[in-house]
Amino acid sequence: MFIRNLIFFLFISSIVQAANSNEIWITPKDSDYSRLSTGLAGSNITIISSEDLISQSEKNISEIIKSYSGIQVRNLYSDVSGSNSTIDMRGFGEASKSNFLMLINGVRLNDLDMGGINFSNIPVKSIKRIEIIRGNSAATLYGSGAVGGAINIVMKDSLNIQNESSLNLATHSSYQLDFSSSMSINKNTNMLISGLLKDSDTYRDNADYEREDIFFKIQNNTESINSYLDLNHNSKKQLMPGTRIIGGVYNYHLCNLLSTSRTAKNIGGSFARNGNSCNTEQRDDYANEENTSFSAGFVTNITESKKINFLISNRSKEQKAFYAANGNTKSAPNDGDRFIDTDLDNTQLSLILDDSIFIGDNFALIKYGFDYSDTDYSSNRHRKEDESVGQYYKATQDSRAFYIQSSLNLPNQASVLSFGLRNEKTNFSGEDTVDRNIDGFKNSWNATDHDSLSSSTTNTVINIGLEKIITGNVKAFAKYAESFRTPNIDERIKSTTSGSFALLDQESDEVEFGIRLNDAKFNISASIYSMDTRNEIQYDQSKNTNLDPISREGLNLDFDYEINSSTMLLGSYSYAQAEFTSGTLSPGGGGTGSCDFANTTYCSNSNTWQNIMGGGTVYNLSGKSVPLVSPNTFNLKLERKVNSFNTIIFDLNYVDEKYVSNDPENVEPKIPDYYLANIKLRHLRGPMSLQIGINNLLNEEYYDFAVASTFHDDDHFGLSGVYPLAKRTAYVNLNYEF
Repeated sequence: MFIRNLIFFLFISSIVQAANSNEIWITPKDSDYSRLSTGLAGSNITIISSEDLISQSEKNISEIIKSYSGIQVRNLYSDVSGSNSTIDMRGFGEASKSNFLMLINGVRLNDLDMGGINFSNIPVKSIKRIEIIRGNSAATLYGSGAVGGAINIVMKDSLNIQNESSLNLATHSSYQLDFSSSMSINKNTNMLISGLLKDSDTYRDNADYEREDIFFKIQNNTESINSYLDLNHNSKKQLMPGTRIIGGVYNYHLCNLLSTSRTAKNIGGSFARNGNSCNTEQRDDYANEENTSFSAGFVTNITESKKINFLISNRSKEQKAFYAANGNTKSAPNDGDRFIDTDLDNTQLSLILDDSIFIGDNFALIKYGFDYSDTDYSSNRHRKEDESVGQYYKATQDSRAFYIQSSLNLPNQASVLSFGLRNEKTNFSGEDTVDRNIDGFKNSWNATDHDSLSSSTTNTVINIGLEKIITGNVKAFAKYAESFRTPNIDERIKSTTSGSFALLDQESDEVEFGIRLNDAKFNISASIYSMDTRNEIQYDQSKNTNLDPISREGLNLDFDYEINSSTMLLGSYSYAQAEFTSGTLSPGGGGTGSCDFANTTYCSNSNTWQNIMGGGTVYNLSGKSVPLVSPNTFNLKLERKVNSFNTIIFDLNYVDEKYVSNDPENVEPKIPDYYLANIKLRHLRGPMSLQIGINNLLNEEYYDFAVASTFHDDDHFGLSGVYPLAKRTAYVNLNYEF
């Protein structure tokens, strides 16, 4: 409550200050592909322009955006172009990938499952801008899932893309080749084709990564209508090396110790304690994916003040993955092995009317919108590729929403008020079938059979924001916003051990206050926020549920400072505090060496429960931190022009320590904090650009993600499975425009 009261006090203090008579527009200057054209006054929004992206073309999207405040990125593997990366906005930890939205030209990329978003098929040089909307504000514009925030990538039209090709060579036998070419068909019509090939052995053993992408665009612009058609196909093949282990006593722990090797893959082993029985013949895990999509739309003016924007898209995704159980060998499959063959098809439709009106003498922009989305999901589970289907999942989800978002210049012309409202109805149906005659699925502990579920929910959310000029170059902003999200299918599959798809929708509300300062040499944007969530959906390794209320508070700060004509300093700082406000754990029965695991918590007589957690009959979670959330992060970047052709760029990133996944009790050893220093030289001469760089200059040994065991007896206390990331690496990137 302290942060909420402080925000209210600061805002009331700011609005009584003197003001000039300038209009405030914090959004893009044009509205193509963007719903921000009416503005979200009062929200903390960052626009990354194409000029800002030019010097970072060797990076993928997740690497670029993590240098801005309020965004934490967790990686499982290095040099996989953003695949298996998770973006966390506002500190949602394990479930963060479901609590933010990623969009391209307003089309959401988040799927009904938790397959994650691959950033490698988005060429940085074809991006016009990236819109980062922090917190609940974007929910009225984009709907379910925009809880921590939303990131919308707006692509260039084909007229503004150069013919170019580039080659990137890096450590671990990594290379990437991409190209783009555009041409004019006639005075109104342009065409673009681009492609990408990437191959890497990566830092980890048995973690080879391959990717192929092809993109085609045709665009037609006339005086009355602008239309486009985008076609995209990409494929990914990736071996999954799994975790390395810290702690543990059994052979299958001792065979995979991080202290023994940071690069080796995870292999199986026995339950003995001598460390002499390791399953070196275990199969490699893998996750392959094929995506095909199209998007089409048009924008037309029906009057001088009214414009219609229509968009339709379809995306088909096929995933084939294999995950080996601990006892798996190449010759004899284990009942816990799983080959998963999943198909997902999503169709989206949006219709938007933009209207410009005057209310008295005050100018206003109003956006009326309708969104529709329909998803079909099917997934076959086998013990191995050439065996029969043992379990089949089928689910559908559709949603339809109406919304309004408006911005109004207030009478003194020094303030802008925004208001938004969204009403969204979602229908879900899910079922599964288990064949108990199939090996690997015969027992209830091998596969859970779920009751069929058909449900319908409706959510209504609002946002209210105000931005005010305090002086000529200082603006204050504040907002109140609500958000929600519906459960995804992976969360429903693991919702309970009794086999129910049922989970409640998640709800949240947030307040935020901030200041913007802009002058010729120094720019700064800072805000503080407070968010409360209810029925927050937990993504757990064993069982998902709706959590008790969680409170989040934090600070976001971004700045840039021109030291002189050849030197620029840029930076960001984030503070995030995410805590449970209630909830308790009760121990299971059993002694120090055994436990009934009836509730998969701790054992009442264990040393862990008695000596570390304080004993007693309950353990209070109130005030405990949400796992996988770093309280403090910062980024500093220094750009120094050596001469008209060469620039040296040095950046330093810090990520604070955090609790491991599956540890809401906050008793397991933390993921250590780390610093990463990177340096590169950029050479620009005519149509050619050359970048030579070293990442992790200090050769830091670090990891972003670790998970505690689902068992909580004494033998598993202090046990974590971690995903070590690359130490020092080097790269060369050559780009040529023709």
